Amino acid sequence: PLGSRPLTIAPAARPVEPVAPLSTAPPLAPKTPSAAELMRPRPEGAARREPSPRQPSPRRSPRSSRKLGRATSASSSELSFGSGSSAVRLLPAPLNKNRVCEYGWLTPLLSSLVASQAAGVADLASGTPGATLFVVCGGCPNSFCGMQAVLYTHMRSSPPELDFWWIKPKKEDGSTLERATLDRHSKGEHKNDPGRSRALYAQFADLFAVGGGAEAAARASRAGGGKLRFEVVGASGPAPRALIVDVESRAHYYIYLIWQEDWTSNPFARSKYIKGKLVYQRDPTVPEYFARPYAYRDGVLSVPPHAELEEAVAEPMPTDAIQSRCLDDS
Repeated sequence: PLGSRPLTIAPAARPVEPVAPLSTAPPLAPKTPSAAELMRPRPEGAARREPSPRQPSPRRSPRSSRKLGRATSASSSELSFGSGSSAVRLLPAPLNKNRVCEYGWLTPLLSSLVASQAAGVADLASGTPGATLFVVCGGCPNSFCGMQAVLYTHMRSSPPELDFWWIKPKKEDGSTLERATLDRHSKGEHKNDPGRSRALYAQFADLFAVGGGAEAAARASRAGGGKLRFEVVGASGPAPRALIVDVESRAHYYIYLIWQEDWTSNPFARSKYIKGKLVYQRDPTVPEYFARPYAYRDGVLSVPPHAELEEAVAEPMPTDAIQSRCLDDS
């Protein structure tokens, strides 16, 4: 028996409508959080929200240069020495894609320089004789020229002068110096005058003011900034040496190699610089060799005297190690 409750009859069910087919559109990519969302502090215990794998985290653009053979990236890590006005900063990573080891063809020439057995040279156009002083390298090869270095010489003209030109390895043997380039050729197969590079490399010749009169002496004094003095020792003898003296500490640097690690690539830059390492002897009669960072900016050479900056070099031809710990004077 149903008792006293009224009987309720459910209404007829509505007909079932056909189900639309599932969409074949690809799922939406997860939303990439904005920089502001990534920087917003997370509540304690909240899970870290990672960027979408389709959108990698933004990375800082590396320091780059595409001119004159330099590398495309450099570490921003720095080392610091000293304090106050004498403080210096160093970059531990090389900036130059050229490597010191690629200049092994200079080894016999450097060995003769440190032994004070300078090679005799001549300007073949004028017939003026001279003697080798030091070498600058690191800028070549680059997008404009092949492997070469710059040779600086003390020329016995009247008055004497400090000249320079390119020296190169042999075409058929890149590990051997082409001895013909020890002389200055203004034309022919071994033409090696500095050409358009003269303005850049004249800076190192200007330091020594050889035979240039009062104007050249004033320029050399300005380049020393009151801290450095420049001399050619034994200029009248067969083996002159280029000497840089720290005025305050009286440290002597008998340089025979200057390495270029970094330099201004924009010829229209308002401030121009070259920096790298000086390689030298403290005493020209002792076979001990050292390296120290320098920066040559806007006509003034800086060679910090800190003892910690001096590196021992085992052989006259240094290794790639001198490319690290160059000055960061930016």
